[in-house]
Amino acid sequence: MRRALYGVIEALFRVLFTYDCLGEEKLPESGPAVVAANHPSYLDPVLLSLQVRRPIRFMAWDALFKVPLLGAFIRAFGAFPVDIRKGKGREAYERARALVEQGEIVGIFPEGRRSETGWMEPVLREGAARLAWETGAPLYPATIAGAHRAWPHFRLLPQPARIRVRYHDPIDPAPWRDQPEEVALPALLGELRRRVERSLMPGVKADLRMNLLYRRPSPWLRAHEYLPPLILALLAFWKTRSLADVLPAYAYVGYLLLDHYLLPQGRLVKWLRNSSPVLFLLAWGPRALALAGWPAPWATGALTAVTLGALFPYLYERGYTALTFIKGLVTAFLLGALALRYFPTPAGLHVVVGLYAAAFAWDRRTVFWRWSVPILLAYAGYLGLELGRGRNVVPVAVAALLGWAVARLFPHREGGPRAETAAPPHDGLGLLR
Repeated sequence: MRRALYGVIEALFRVLFTYDCLGEEKLPESGPAVVAANHPSYLDPVLLSLQVRRPIRFMAWDALFKVPLLGAFIRAFGAFPVDIRKGKGREAYERARALVEQGEIVGIFPEGRRSETGWMEPVLREGAARLAWETGAPLYPATIAGAHRAWPHFRLLPQPARIRVRYHDPIDPAPWRDQPEEVALPALLGELRRRVERSLMPGVKADLRMNLLYRRPSPWLRAHEYLPPLILALLAFWKTRSLADVLPAYAYVGYLLLDHYLLPQGRLVKWLRNSSPVLFLLAWGPRALALAGWPAPWATGALTAVTLGALFPYLYERGYTALTFIKGLVTAFLLGALALRYFPTPAGLHVVVGLYAAAFAWDRRTVFWRWSVPILLAYAGYLGLELGRGRNVVPVAVAALLGWAVARLFPHREGGPRAETAAPPHDGLGLLR
């Protein structure tokens, strides 16, 4: 039951947070151990436990066990109730010590509360160090990076982020067990802090950098944002001679200017601006093609769902990777529409989106590429064979690959190459930049 629950939650966490855990094999297969980690979010006990075979027993406020569903949930993750009232701390410690002496793994957050900044708090409580020192159990430091951005103490609900848990080599308390506690405990805590912060620092710096990027001034209009709607508007106006029919294209360009000059920048504003070329093509592109007398896309609802699904992983990629994907997708869309003008097929734009997104994900090894590439190829291939009408599917497939080639040869560059190569390896949330 426990492993099944872990499997479901781990799958959910991998989608919502691109969760990863390293070094969990260092924990012993049997026998006592103490796990001590930084405490940046509400998610930390679950994050530490998901890929660990043995249950980690965490202290939890006893009132939580009385909450329907929540109590059963945290109990399934090995938590045990603790009375947090004043004067009850010794009782909680003795419960933890008894579990360690019984051969269990006990998890403790030495900060005693969630971090307000993402860094470890200046003062660490001695419980984890004392537990290892008194029992002789190895002390396993663990670093949780990215969780402060996912669910900080001041936010009601979590948000997407890259989260990585790293278990470090154990600290053997044996060399300190013959020393007095006023020497041994600070030494153990100092070594614990050193190991945790060594791998925590890059993640915290990335979080700070992302917060600055959210407030960065909006860029000037990019070619892949304004050219596609103007091209479609020109085609539609050439056929209809009606300004009212092409008003949405000019309204969209007006939105881009409004974003650049007036809109206060933030997370959602960045997301909307960076993904807007694709969203606009999905919303108005079929109408524009119909006005121009070109074949309109078949099953636009399915096309929208597949496109948004292909776009989803780029919430977690670097900004220039996400924007390069969008630039290539817009190019592939326009080339696919041109191919459909002369080689109509109902599966046309479906093949374009599926094949382009699969090629880009495979080439860049983007988040979830091992799952997304086969799914996208199967989707494009099935519709191409079923509805492709023979050789008519070949031109749209070529359009998709040309869009990928454009993305490959002319990647998005904003702020120069140095700005891109300076990006930390796990900053993520590309569409929000």
